[in-house]
Amino acid sequence: MKYIYFFLCFFCFISFTSCKKNKVSGNIVSLFKVSEMKQNYPDFEKDILSDSLRTFLTDTTAWIDNFYKDNDYEIIWAKDIFENPNLDSLMAYISRSEEHGLNPEIFNQKEMNGLLDSLKKKFFGNNMPLIYASLKRLEYLATKAYTDYITGMKYGFVDPKILFPNDYFINLQYPDSTHYEDLFNSLNKEPIVSIVASQPKEKNYLRLQSFLKKYTLLSDTLFEKISFKAGRKNLLLNQKDTILPLIAKRLMISGELSTEYADSIYLELTPELMAAINLFRINNSYPVNEELGESTIESLNRPFSYYQKTIKANLERARWKRITPASDKFVLVNVAAFNLQAFDSSYDPIKMNVCVGISVKNQTPLLESEISYINLNPKWNVPQSIIEKEIYWLVSKDSTYLRRHQMKVLTRGGESIDPSTINWRSLDPKRFPYLVRQESGSGNSLGRIKFMFDNPFSVYLHDTPMKSKFAAKNRAVSHGCVRVEKPMDLAFFCLAKKDSLYFDRIRYSIDLPPLSKEGKKELQQGKLKKVPDIINFEKKIPLFIDYYTVYFLPDDKPYFADDVYFFDKKICNALKIN
Repeated sequence: MKYIYFFLCFFCFISFTSCKKNKVSGNIVSLFKVSEMKQNYPDFEKDILSDSLRTFLTDTTAWIDNFYKDNDYEIIWAKDIFENPNLDSLMAYISRSEEHGLNPEIFNQKEMNGLLDSLKKKFFGNNMPLIYASLKRLEYLATKAYTDYITGMKYGFVDPKILFPNDYFINLQYPDSTHYEDLFNSLNKEPIVSIVASQPKEKNYLRLQSFLKKYTLLSDTLFEKISFKAGRKNLLLNQKDTILPLIAKRLMISGELSTEYADSIYLELTPELMAAINLFRINNSYPVNEELGESTIESLNRPFSYYQKTIKANLERARWKRITPASDKFVLVNVAAFNLQAFDSSYDPIKMNVCVGISVKNQTPLLESEISYINLNPKWNVPQSIIEKEIYWLVSKDSTYLRRHQMKVLTRGGESIDPSTINWRSLDPKRFPYLVRQESGSGNSLGRIKFMFDNPFSVYLHDTPMKSKFAAKNRAVSHGCVRVEKPMDLAFFCLAKKDSLYFDRIRYSIDLPPLSKEGKKELQQGKLKKVPDIINFEKKIPLFIDYYTVYFLPDDKPYFADDVYFFDKKICNALKIN
C-alpha cells in the first residue's frame, strides 16, 4: 500500500514540475487551481458551481448571460479565490478607480471584498450551498465590474443624453456589438490586458488626473472662514482689514500667493496681495478688478473638496467621445466658463467672453453644428415666448417702449400696424395675435452681426449693444442665444478671404470706420462700398457649444468655472460621488 502511495506522490510531483517546465495549457492549470479550492473546501466541485451559475444568470443582465451561455458557463473569476492573479488585478484596478475620479462602489467593491473575505476566512464553514451561492454572486459581480469598467473608460459611465435629455444634443460614440464581442473575447484570454488598454490616454484627461491628485491632497485642508465685518461690502487697494491675513493664508494654500512671506504681514490690501486675488479670479474664470467684494470672498470660502468634485465631473466629460472630431478650424463655446475659443491650426486661437442663457429659465442648449453665414444689420423677430413673458407686460406699463426700442408690431400676414391702436390690456399674452420685430441698427438686441448655424432651437451667436455684461462675473443673462464680445474678430476668423480691404467694407457696412490705409483712403475718396447683409462662407465652420467647469487654454493651465446650470451636481450624483 505504501508503494502505491509513494507512486501517486511521485506522479503528482512529476506532473507539477512538467507543467512548470512546459507551460502547459490553461485546462491543466485550471485543474491544479481547483485543487487549491479542494484543499480549503474538500467538497467543492467546479461543475456544480457552473450548473448553479447557469440557473443564477438567467435572472441577471442579458449580455452577461449570453456570454456564459456561449462558454458553457465556464467559471472565469471564482474558480479559485485563493490564487487568482486576474481577480486580484481586477480588484486592484477597481480600488484605484479613484484616480479616475470614480467611486469604487459603482463596481460593488464592498460586496465583492466582503464575499472574498468571507470565503477565504471560511466564515461559511462547510455549508456548500451557501459557498456556491457566494461564489456565483462573486463571479457575476466580477464580470459586471470588468465590463462596466472597460466600457465606462472608453465611452463614459454616464449617458448625458439620458442625464440631460432637454439640454445635451452633441452626438457621441456608444458601445456596439463589436465592442462587447471584443470585450468578451478578451475575458476568455487576457482580461487584465484589456483593462490596461482601456485607460484614457488623451492629453487633457491625463492633465485632469494630475490636477485631481493636487486637490485630493488639499481636500482635507481647513482654513478659517473669511467674512467682512458687519457693514463692510468691499475693500479697495491699500485699505486695511483683519480678514486680509486669512485671505493671504487661503491663497498661499492654493498657490496664487507665494509662501515666501508670512501671511500675517498682509495687514492691508497691498498690490502684491491684490495681484494674487486677481490670479485667483483668473483661475476661476472671474473678471479681474482692483477691489475685493463679497462675491470673491464667497468663492474663497469654498472647501477644496468642491474643486475635487468639479475635476471628477470633468473627468467623466472627458470620457465622452464625440462622433464628430474637432477639425483644423472650429469654434468652441464653453457655456460654463462664458468664453469662446476659435481654433485654426495656422494661427493662435482667438479667445473672447460670451453671455449665455439664463440659468434654469433659458439655458443655452449644448449642441454641435456648422456656422454657414453671417447676417449684417440683422432684424430681430422677437420669439413668442419673450413677447408673452416680457414685452407684453412692458408695453402695458409703458406705451413708449416699442418706439424707444425700434420695435414694430406686425399682423400675422406681415403688415405693419400702429401699436397705439391696440388695446393691450384686453389681450391675452398667451394668445398674442401679433408679431413683434425689432429693426436693425445700433440698438438692436442682436447688435450688428449674427452668426447663423442650423439647429432646432432658434439660437445663434450674435453681437449685442449691451457690452457691459461681458465684464460681469455671471454672464448667464440671455434668452438662450450666445452673445459674443468680439464679433468682428469672430467674423474675420470665419471668413476664408483674409483681405483687409474686404474686411473694411464689412466694417463700413455696420457703421464702423475702416482700419487699413487702403480702406481709409477709399472712404475719403467716397469709393468704399458696402457688402450685402448676407455673407455666405466658402466653407462652413464647425461649432461646438459645450459645458466644461474645468478647461484648458493654450497656455496649458487648467481653469475652473462655476457650475451655473448645476450639471456637475447631476453627474456626481449619478456616479455616487459625495
